[in-house]
Amino acid sequence: MALRMNFYVESLRSLIARNILFSDDSVLVLAGGSHDRASLLEAGFSNVVISNLEYHAGQTEYAPYPWMRLDAEKLEIDDDSYDWVIIHAGLHHLAVPAQGVCEMFRVCRKGILCFEARDSLAMRIAVKVTLSSDYELEPAFLSGGLTGGYRNGPIPNYIYRWTEREFEKVVKSFYPAFQLDFHYFYGLSVSLQRFEMGRSPLRRFIGRFLHSISTIFPQIFPRQGNQFGMVAVKTNRLQPWLTMEGGRFQFRDEELSKKYDRTKYV
Repeated sequence: MALRMNFYVESLRSLIARNILFSDDSVLVLAGGSHDRASLLEAGFSNVVISNLEYHAGQTEYAPYPWMRLDAEKLEIDDDSYDWVIIHAGLHHLAVPAQGVCEMFRVCRKGILCFEARDSLAMRIAVKVTLSSDYELEPAFLSGGLTGGYRNGPIPNYIYRWTEREFEKVVKSFYPAFQLDFHYFYGLSVSLQRFEMGRSPLRRFIGRFLHSISTIFPQIFPRQGNQFGMVAVKTNRLQPWLTMEGGRFQFRDEELSKKYDRTKYV
């Protein structure tokens, strides 16, 4: 858990150091829980709202932050309501993860930060050799089949892993008028507790070995870990084929006219 906490906090601090994110920015957390509260407090954030479909793992106290009931796939919030929207390990619990990303981008003023697993070669190999799974089975098992799955319910959810290209395709499709800035963070977290649950001594041994190299591996193969921070930042840079006139977008064809002759199209 400490590694995950560090990755979350270090990602926030890196964004602060680059003047992308500020500790007094207003932040909405989706699919949130105690881990979000602790991480944002450690990073020095004061203006935070934590939300979820329901209280996560029975945690009902998030002071000094307020808690709100929200569906990440259908946020009943106006556009541009918060500076930043953050979700940590929550998109893969949604029915349509891309819809969650679009909703986040709709209600943010500055940008979004999503933490998920990366669809890396190493992760695909881990699934093939059963060190990981395409479905998140352990939370359902630990809860006795009651919670922790698809939309916080008892059905184990598919683990939707991301790549940089896929994230950018989703955001650009939703927000095509402006150029965007993207930033990424990479890390590795090995859940030793999950490996220790295994009845196979070999599985427990592999888990301990992976845990022992979990700080070294990302330094050698940074994009092959299972921790992936994805940041999309809004800008005021219009696409070169657009102008804003009277508060409305207008298509400008000056540059394209240099490349194409409209009269030759038949």
